[in-house]
Amino acid sequence: MTRRCVCIAVGSLAMASGSGMAQGYRVRVDVRAQAVSFRGLIADSIPADQVVTGPSGGFETPDGYAVRCSSGTHCFFFRPGPELRGIPLTTSASVILWGLGVPGLTVRATGRLVADVGPDEVWPGTDPAAQLLEGYVEYQRSALVARAGRLMTASRLEPYGFDGAWLKYRWDDIALEVTGYGGWGLAQAVALPVSSAALNPLDEWRPQDRQIVAGLETAWLYRAVDLRAEYRRELDPQDWNIVSERAGLSFGAPLWRLPVRVAGGLDYNIAEADLGSADLRFTYAQPRYAVSAGVRRYRPFFSLWTLWSAFSPVPHNGVNASAEYRATRQISLRARGEAYWYEDAEVVTGVVPQLEDQGWRASGGGTVTLNSQWAIDADLGLEYGPGASSRYGDASVTWTPNDRYAFNLYGGTLERPLELRFYDATALWLGGRAEALLNRQQRLWADVAFVDDDRDRPDAAASSLSQVRLRAGVTLSFGSSADRMPLPPAVRPPR
Repeated sequence: MTRRCVCIAVGSLAMASGSGMAQGYRVRVDVRAQAVSFRGLIADSIPADQVVTGPSGGFETPDGYAVRCSSGTHCFFFRPGPELRGIPLTTSASVILWGLGVPGLTVRATGRLVADVGPDEVWPGTDPAAQLLEGYVEYQRSALVARAGRLMTASRLEPYGFDGAWLKYRWDDIALEVTGYGGWGLAQAVALPVSSAALNPLDEWRPQDRQIVAGLETAWLYRAVDLRAEYRRELDPQDWNIVSERAGLSFGAPLWRLPVRVAGGLDYNIAEADLGSADLRFTYAQPRYAVSAGVRRYRPFFSLWTLWSAFSPVPHNGVNASAEYRATRQISLRARGEAYWYEDAEVVTGVVPQLEDQGWRASGGGTVTLNSQWAIDADLGLEYGPGASSRYGDASVTWTPNDRYAFNLYGGTLERPLELRFYDATALWLGGRAEALLNRQQRLWADVAFVDDDRDRPDAAASSLSQVRLRAGVTLSFGSSADRMPLPPAVRPPR
């Protein structure tokens, strides 16, 4: 009841602000729910003197579970956990207010309420229940844009959230933009402070205070050329030590007068004096087909306060290519492939003298548009790499009888032989989706699917879980009429 009251209060506040304080407002509310079951693994142990030898010659428990023994008094194993049922419910809302008495001033906010109303309450990411993703005041005047509040910025140096201020200024004469920002940072990949109790699994490694972040970005946007450079630094407010310091460069431009566009970039970890990720891609596009090829290097990034930064993560390099071809007006084909390899980890493994350090992945598919109402889409994919491999296939049939309704029937299979985990996992699914656009402001959809998941292995830890998954959602938009200007009166054209 409390969460419902919070949601109603947010909507009421926006409506009140629009009618009493602002000349215009827009609110978008999206509610989604699903019912899903899953089964994990439970760690267990048994005294070493109770272990028996199985048919394959390995050690097992008396009831058939493969165990791992060392020099201790106990051996360890995993057994399938119970079936857990969750019903995650998400309500997100976006609000924008304008006409506040100051030209160019607007207020924007995006938040969500999350909860698991299922019997087991095991769905991750539901704490805290109320989350503010973005919320800021924006002032825009001529070439200046200023924001203050909770902000999200996206760049070559990965998306980042912070509570603070953001300022951008543009010189049109030289097509140059300069952006600066600073404030108290949020944790990596989430809209929560690093000191939030929801991140407690990090235990004593988690900083006690939020980091101070500051950044500067410069962009030159001239015709079809896009050149950007960025610098970002994070500091620990307790001792003002550097938590991270990085710089990035990205670009996109046509290749002379050819119908080829080149894009790429790189980032550099200044704090650790290491080259980060980098990529370069060429795209050749024509009306009926497009071909793209590139190279890339990926190196994981971790802040200096994390434990992972001490392990010097090994980057991997790869080459890739993709193509799209419209054979006819009804048939279009696509394909993609990549080969990759890891750099030398500079470690010695006596038990396994040579480890796999390279892999590849490939996928292909097509779409057949029978007419304005019917379409068929299918994909196949293969992947083989160090530690695991996979094979998948999926297909769907879409029927759109008119502009208001759409129906979709889909299915697929996924095989994941896990080389280093003693498992062969197979999933099979078949489902359908229906969507109704009641009007420009209201949309409803529902999805039901049968999912079968098997974990095959030669001991008692093998498991299977079949289930019916249900999903549904509704999207509502409402607001003032200030953004709906009436059409001008018709004028008869001269004869």
